[in-house]
Amino acid sequence: MKKSLIVLLGISNLLLASEFNYGAGTFTMQGGFLGSTNEMSTDINTYSLVTRHANIFGNFFYGYDLNWYDSDTVKQNQYTYNSTVDTLNTNPYMTTATTTTGITIPAMDYTLQGLDANIRLGYDVWHQDSDNFLGLGVIVGISLPWIDSSKSDDSSSDDSSTDILGTFPDTETTIKTYKIGGTINFQKTLISNKLSFYALGSYAFQTGDIENDYLNSDYSVDGTFQEYNIGLYFTPFTEKFKWGFLTLSPRIFATIGYKYSKWSVDKVAINMSGQEVNSDILEPLATDFDMDSSVGYFGIGYSF
Repeated sequence: MKKSLIVLLGISNLLLASEFNYGAGTFTMQGGFLGSTNEMSTDINTYSLVTRHANIFGNFFYGYDLNWYDSDTVKQNQYTYNSTVDTLNTNPYMTTATTTTGITIPAMDYTLQGLDANIRLGYDVWHQDSDNFLGLGVIVGISLPWIDSSKSDDSSSDDSSTDILGTFPDTETTIKTYKIGGTINFQKTLISNKLSFYALGSYAFQTGDIENDYLNSDYSVDGTFQEYNIGLYFTPFTEKFKWGFLTLSPRIFATIGYKYSKWSVDKVAINMSGQEVNSDILEPLATDFDMDSSVGYFGIGYSF
């Protein structure tokens, strides 16, 4: 019954209002993976289904966004551990012996795909009309990205390598986090009721887990999520039609904007080396794991 109600509400919302956005920009990742300390960036495309603000029960509002992320390949250049070489070579927890004098991490390729979904609920502390408001509320959501990693074709390491960290096979790292926090939602008319400026900001705490499929390694993580979104909203016409007790205000509109999102979790060292490495050796190598995207987008939508 509950699932049927959720599906019905979702379909009803799509019938009354919806907006589709396409975005392109830059995706950046730093830390988290064993041997990955430098910032890496690449291009990313986003596809979103959005309702930024819709009033219910007077000045109460809701909004949601479903976002699909698809990045190009992120390349990490090869380099050699220096400060941790002696520790790794003599650590009794390592399951593989070595006589190497340096520990080479091969050049790695990463690609990200995944879904980020958020629901916003709140109250307009200032509400003039549907185009002029300031709302405060809460955001709840889930992030479900996954990252495919593989040894780059231009890596100087190969399968016969004697490196202590193995051959670095292809792996998939799945991330699942839940978030809750605060949000602000603002819109103000600039030219009559044709052009408006809008801005949204959200900051949330998140918790979840990160799992790598090759060794079944699993990490519980805590962190933060923040997102800032500004844009222009243009509608060529707004008319009201009345049929008895029913009033409709159909709109076709376009948006253009910029959105910055940042996803951060506490220190982890995701092992994708192909070798079992004891947690006692991984812990001092853990780094904060940050992913962020800066995207310009345009959208089209409708509402009744």
